[in-house]
Amino acid sequence: MAQIELKNHGMVDIDTQLTAATFMDLQDEGIVDKDFLDKIVNATAEADLPLRLKLNTLYAAYREANKVEYLSYEEFIRSYQIDYIQLTYCIGAVITKQDVETFSGFADSLMKKIPKSAGSAGK
Repeated sequence: MAQIELKNHGMVDIDTQLTAATFMDLQDEGIVDKDFLDKIVNATAEADLPLRLKLNTLYAAYREANKVEYLSYEEFIRSYQIDYIQLTYCIGAVITKQDVETFSGFADSLMKKIPKSAGSAGK
């Protein structure tokens, strides 16, 4: 389980290993639509995902970790300071069913393998 910091609420837990029950609860509350998972899984690149979908994914991870006592969607969004790297890691972890720490380590190792300049590619 990982944590993120909310401006007005300090550190809160998130769990990116989401269950179907969490999605159903969020759908019943009108926070996500029935195509939420399909939109995430079928995106061909992280850039294809709108910011709202990324934020909804982060809120789903927050709700997965906080099943009994939790902030409303509006309270959460008003307190979250956007961090694109954090959002990207969260979405990657959700898609791969990993925790954020494991996924971020994997993503960092991939980044180290990418050539620093186009001129060095293929050498």
